[in-house]
Amino acid sequence: MEAQHTVVDAARLARGYVPFLVDGHETGELSEVRGREDVRTGVFRVSEGVYPDRTAVPYLFEADEYIWIVEGEVHIKSSEEEEELVLRAGDSAFFRRGSESTWTFHAPFRKFSVEIGVVR
Repeated sequence: MEAQHTVVDAARLARGYVPFLVDGHETGELSEVRGREDVRTGVFRVSEGVYPDRTAVPYLFEADEYIWIVEGEVHIKSSEEEEELVLRAGDSAFFRRGSESTWTFHAPFRKFSVEIGVVR
């Protein structure tokens, strides 16, 4: 019988970080909590002084994504909107698949995210 849940404790989460690639370039790290194949969830981080800290990075949402900022700050400029969005620890947001934006992280930065409709 297949397990009905996945548990990742804090120590395993801390050990689980791997490079997160955007267009073949390392852009932070992700520690993933595996579950459904069409959902990616976990904690993404950017370390202080390490790319892309304080560097504008273009990003296309390939899936619907909910985020909650755990630590730090991110400035998000959407291609559709004039105003820059600033999210800080405790803030959350939702982005639709196909949205284009530019992210500037202010590290140390961590976000918990849930991406729905991921194609692996």
